[in-house]
Amino acid sequence: MDLKLKKERYSIVVYPHREVIGDVRVLKDRLWSKVGWYHSRDSEAHVTIALFEANKRELDFYIAYTEDFCYAEKPNFVMFDHLIASEKNGAIVVLPNKNAKPYFNNLFKRFREGLRYKKVINGSAAHISIGRKLHPVDIEIAQDLFEEVSLNFLCEKIAIRKFNDEIRQYEVIYEFYFLGNPLKQGQLSLLQ
Repeated sequence: MDLKLKKERYSIVVYPHREVIGDVRVLKDRLWSKVGWYHSRDSEAHVTIALFEANKRELDFYIAYTEDFCYAEKPNFVMFDHLIASEKNGAIVVLPNKNAKPYFNNLFKRFREGLRYKKVINGSAAHISIGRKLHPVDIEIAQDLFEEVSLNFLCEKIAIRKFNDEIRQYEVIYEFYFLGNPLKQGQLSLLQ
């Protein structure tokens, strides 16, 4: 009898406010109206920190870890305002501005530090995807379509999302707000 528990796919993300999710949806809708369906079309706005597979017991670790991390984390205003349309990568993404980029680098580094012995795939540098796996002609259309993008939000929560095979998208299953509390006893080494 195989007692190995089934593993599901998850992602850990910075999860912006509903207004920003709506603003990104408008950008995706505009692109869809010109090029038709594309990868990331139906994905809600997010900034990926890590991807992993876990059974129920392993997921409990990620939940507890994320909750502990958010306990002392302070919210911070961020802005994504640099649109990149890359033919090489077939992607259209919005990058953080020069003030938010080091904040995300630091946040991701500290968060991932506690996961270094886990089987996780780190997300790339902080970005919000508009579209992926686009054809070169679609990239050209997008470059003409989007002139200026400015997405501002209070970075105040991390979400754990589970992949839903039926809709082929990740769905938020847990949200953890940054509480800005003093570090707990023994937490200092975890978060530095």
